Amino acid sequence: MKFLVQAVVCVLCVSAAAWAIAAQQPTVDASWHRQEVKFTYTSFTSNYTCDGLEDKLKLLLRLAGARPDADVRVPCTSPLGSPQRSSTVLLTLHTLAPAAAADAKPATTGVWKDVAWRAGSPRELDAGDCELVDEFARRILPLFTTRNVENRMTCTPHQVNPSGFDLRFSVLASTDQSR
Repeated sequence: MKFLVQAVVCVLCVSAAAWAIAAQQPTVDASWHRQEVKFTYTSFTSNYTCDGLEDKLKLLLRLAGARPDADVRVPCTSPLGSPQRSSTVLLTLHTLAPAAAADAKPATTGVWKDVAWRAGSPRELDAGDCELVDEFARRILPLFTTRNVENRMTCTPHQVNPSGFDLRFSVLASTDQSR
């Protein structure tokens, strides 16, 4: 019983500390901005099926703070279920930006969120995703409101190298988890 009481007290203390830290983080009046991107993705190490590439890009967008309704389209040129080395990707997404003085009413509030991607962290990313994450960092991440970007990606074509996968940044993310 004593252990249970100590565990509950510990959980409450940790929760209170986390809440206090979150409460200290200043919020930013923000609004969503529609972005449309068309780019060609070519992989030398890991090839994705059309659905696989769409799913992986949706994951990266969500992890980077895009609104959940992002549309990712990869028109297939290979037989269904076959990987493609090169794909044209069409993205329609909404990214958060500080509300401009001209905005009549901010849509939401945002906070700065630290993000770190390495092979296996988050678990959905592995060393074979290095080229895709590197391309995301160069072509798509600039559409987001970011700061302190540290791109230490050292992808080598035709080689899977877990230590070459390291991207860190802070992104303006919505405090409203439903958007």
